[in-house]
Parts: sequence; C-alpha cells; structure tokens
Amino acid sequence: MNDAYHYLDSNEQLAQACKRWQSAEFVALDTEFIRRDTFYPIAGLIQVGALGECWLIDPIAITDWDDFRGLLNNAGIPKVLHSCSEDLEVFQRLCGALPAPLLDSQIGAGLAGWGEGLSYQKLVAHSLNQHVEKGETRSNWLQRPLTASQCHYAALDVAYLQDIYPLLRQRLEELGRLPWWQEDCRQLIEQADQGTPSDQFYLRNKSLWKLNGCQRLVLQRVCAWREEQARERDVPRGRIFKDPVCFEIARRQPSSSGELARIKDLPGASLRRFGDDVLTIVREAREEDSAAHPPPGERPLSAEQTRYLAAMRCGVERCADSLGIPAGLLCRKRDMEEVIRLRRLPDSMTAWRKQVVGEVLLQSLEGA
Repeated sequence: MNDAYHYLDSNEQLAQACKRWQSAEFVALDTEFIRRDTFYPIAGLIQVGALGECWLIDPIAITDWDDFRGLLNNAGIPKVLHSCSEDLEVFQRLCGALPAPLLDSQIGAGLAGWGEGLSYQKLVAHSLNQHVEKGETRSNWLQRPLTASQCHYAALDVAYLQDIYPLLRQRLEELGRLPWWQEDCRQLIEQADQGTPSDQFYLRNKSLWKLNGCQRLVLQRVCAWREEQARERDVPRGRIFKDPVCFEIARRQPSSSGELARIKDLPGASLRRFGDDVLTIVREAREEDSAAHPPPGERPLSAEQTRYLAAMRCGVERCADSLGIPAGLLCRKRDMEEVIRLRRLPDSMTAWRKQVVGEVLLQSLEGA
C-alpha cells in the first residue's frame, strides 16, 4: 500500500492524470465535502486511487471536468467506493456524472460475509489487519492550504481500497456472488440517476395514512414547494419547514396567518417569509376536485399481518444464516411488509434476491 499522493490543482494536471487512469483495471474513489448549512454538498477534495498510486484533486481550483467526467462514464473501468450514497451526490453536483459501473465495498463486504454496514475503518481492519486513524473526519475541507495530516488521511481512503478490492472481488467470485454485488450497485446508480421527483417527497412521511384526501394533497404540495425552495436557496429542507410542521399544515389546513402561527415549532421568520405562499397552497388544494387527491398512505400492519412478518423474519434469518450473510442485507423489512400487502414479490426487489429468498417469503406468507 502506497499512501503517498499527487496533488492536482490545475485543469492541465487533471487532464493528464485522466489519460493515465484510462489504462487502469479499476479506480478507487472517495470525496471529502462540507454539508452543514447547504442543501447541496460542497466538494472539498476528490480522491482517486489507481495503478497503485493516489491522487488528490482540488475541486476549488479545477474548472474543467470534461476528462474526469469521461472517466466516470467509462463503462470498462469499475469504480470502487465505500458507503457511497453521499459521494454520488458530490459527483453529480460537481461534474454532472455518476461513477459507473459502481462497486460499493460496504455492500460487497456484507455479501462476502465480512459484516453488515462495516465502516471503512472496520473494513480495513478486517481485510488488511491495518488500523486507520479517523482524526480528520470533521476537518474543514474547504480551507486552503489543506494540512499534511488532512492530505494523508484523504489519501488513505483510496490507498487501502486498492488493496481491498481484489481480495473482495476474489471472495465474491469464489462464492458465486459477484453478480449480486454488481446488481445491487447498478440499482444504486439507477436510483441516484433518477432522483426523487419533488411531488413524491411527501411519501416519506410515515403518518401519511392518518390524512384524508385533501390533507394528503396539501402535504404533497407543501413538501414539493419546500423541496424547490430548499434547492433554489441551497439550504437544508429543515430551514424552510421541518417535517412535523409540513404534516401539521396538511392536517390543520390553516386559512389565515393566525391559524398558521399556532402550528407548533413553526419559526416566526419562516412564517413571515413563507406564510403567504403556504396559505395559497392550502387554499388551492382545498379548491381541487377529489380526483386530484393522492391515494391513501399505507397503514401500519394489522395484528394478523404482524404474525406474517414474524414468520417471514424467521425464514429470512434461516436463509441468511445458511449463506453466512446478514439477514438485513438479504431482505429489508419494508420488502417483507410489501410482500404481505401485495401478496407477491415487489418489483423493487433485485433479481438475485427473488431467486434466493423469494420462495421463502411466499412460503412464510402461506404458512402463517
């Protein structure tokens, strides 16, 4: 493992490095970013590991990402990342591309039986018997110049990953699970690429089932409006309205500033800035025909359905134990609940899971 690094802070340097990386069998990627008071992550550093070396890209100095975008889009070079969900946002925001084909080492480690949800530190310890210091995790990655300690820490994230990937890939090939890894990570990229439409964010509220048709429409429109405001202003969603406030607006359907002001935890500043917009949303939603109302939310499982869920969990745990992988990785609780509600396997379930555990789920449902 070579944790020495090359620091790239000009378009020319990055272009030359990208040409070199095109000959790599795979590249390891990571990002350091800040996301405290903004909607979008602000990239502070991009790390690349390839050909046994490490590079640190300064996204504050770089302005031309065309060659790097080409690397991310190169279908012949796997991109290896660890626990990559937020990293994907950074790449998408910074250069308008996602790293594909993607292989997430956290997912791969779970499928290999190394442990569920392993941190990078634990993955390195398990696979390489090395200890990684995490002292720079909360550093200010936007400061310049970066300290030697920050750069060393960042380089290690892709240095060790270059050593782990061949071991992990070999293990999954031996187990016949490499296609599982590839499918799960392909699904991650598809989800990140599609994103969530603004009018679908209301579905994240687990109390949606408590609302009637008009209330659901208000919640849908308030959440969509909040999403657009947060993106336009580049502030966290909670800076506009927190989730419980959105729900209470939908439930109460206020028709005046006074009624709106009585909603708990609604800051006065938000009331003054956004009150008129919210009242307009509520009024227009109440004037809509019932055909515009979103469908009811999913109610919690009944007592009988909960018994089905318990039977399914037992079946999934037995299957997971036989494979030596975590039950939560084999089948998520929400997938089991969807099987119970639909009485069939959900479309969202990956093909390998349907093949491995699908019959177990359906038999558990029939048996219960």
